[in-house]
Amino acid sequence: MNATRTGVEVAAGRSAAEALEPLARRLRAAADGGLTLGMAPDLGVVGDGWMTVTELATPPYERLSEMVAAVQHQWEAPPHVAAALWWKGASYWTSLPVAVGWLLNRRVPLLTADTALLRRSELTMVEVAARELRVASGDDLGEVIGDTLLRGVHAPLIDALHALTRVGRRGLWGSVAEALTYPIVSFGQELGTDGSAEAAGALLRSIGAPVDGLMDLPAMRRRTCCLWVTLGKDPCPSCCVTVKERYAHARG
Repeated sequence: MNATRTGVEVAAGRSAAEALEPLARRLRAAADGGLTLGMAPDLGVVGDGWMTVTELATPPYERLSEMVAAVQHQWEAPPHVAAALWWKGASYWTSLPVAVGWLLNRRVPLLTADTALLRRSELTMVEVAARELRVASGDDLGEVIGDTLLRGVHAPLIDALHALTRVGRRGLWGSVAEALTYPIVSFGQELGTDGSAEAAGALLRSIGAPVDGLMDLPAMRRRTCCLWVTLGKDPCPSCCVTVKERYAHARG
């Protein structure tokens, strides 16, 4: 492993695969238990149809537009709502291995715009893989996660979705905040980790802007809307719209 920042080391290749094996083992167990994953447990590339984040986020966004259009057709949603729903899946599956690795043993896969691969999935909306496996380890990983996952992977896609559909960026960052905290809470319960909601808050604070402050914890309630409820569907458990507000909206 090579030192990068104080207390943080980065490894690649076989060393990275070995370092991430506890994470892969945990994800395999979740899949064996019935959880449908939007990735291989080891983030390996299986099959074809993959695109890098750089390819998806480069104008004129043809492949990204195709993905959003599929969601638009599936749910009969306006373009900006379809973009937000697609992003909820994409942000979740790109964030889950990072969040669970951080919780498990402070070893996280490093995804960048050129190494993170995405493709459409009928089951999970989006599948994620890494064409080059790298891992960071250490006690203070917030800055590394912010530099790679958020600014390297999420920010270009958020900007592209906004350019395509004018969907609001803050709501999309809210989905990232939820995607980083929900796995910590859910897997923390499985792992018997005390204070998993507190741990989720600690991760968001260590990353900082633009995700810190976008989740109410420990209630696990968003402060932005993923727009699912605008389709007249039942709200998500983390919905920021209260029961009273939904009732008033339904009455017009």
